[in-house]
Amino acid sequence: MTRSRRARENRRGAVAVEAAFCLPLLLTLMMGMWEVGKMVQTSQILANAAREGARYAATGNLNGTDVTAAMVQQNVRDYLTSAQLPNAAVSGASIQLTNLSANNWTDPCNAQPMDQFRVTVTIPQGTAFDSLQLTTLRLANVTQQLSASATWVSLVDSQVSVSTQLPY
Repeated sequence: MTRSRRARENRRGAVAVEAAFCLPLLLTLMMGMWEVGKMVQTSQILANAAREGARYAATGNLNGTDVTAAMVQQNVRDYLTSAQLPNAAVSGASIQLTNLSANNWTDPCNAQPMDQFRVTVTIPQGTAFDSLQLTTLRLANVTQQLSASATWVSLVDSQVSVSTQLPY
């Protein structure tokens, strides 16, 4: 009985010492996992924003209003804001609409049917990218910027002319 009592008394501070060794490692791993998870979530938001911008641009004309590149950029910014990204990331995001077709146009309203284009959303390094990080420890600082793009085709209707003359 006295031997087990003495063994317990000798181990009294062992748990505190073990926690002092293990806790920093566990916290570092946990913060790193949170950071990577946040970057994956943000990458998914950027991909969805690029798709939304491309879908918007594909219409060419929405409710009688010609869709311009600036309108596509604003649509993407609105999506990023509604996804609750920080204001620094939304305002610092670079949004590009690139014409991939042989036809020469800068605004989607001037596209021909089935013209390909790409919408690219990039959050560059600096203040915009830093606002996305959960911690200032930079545990998972694998990348310096995030980017996503969506390639789409124009859904502008073909111009059809109908003759009013009957073939009699």
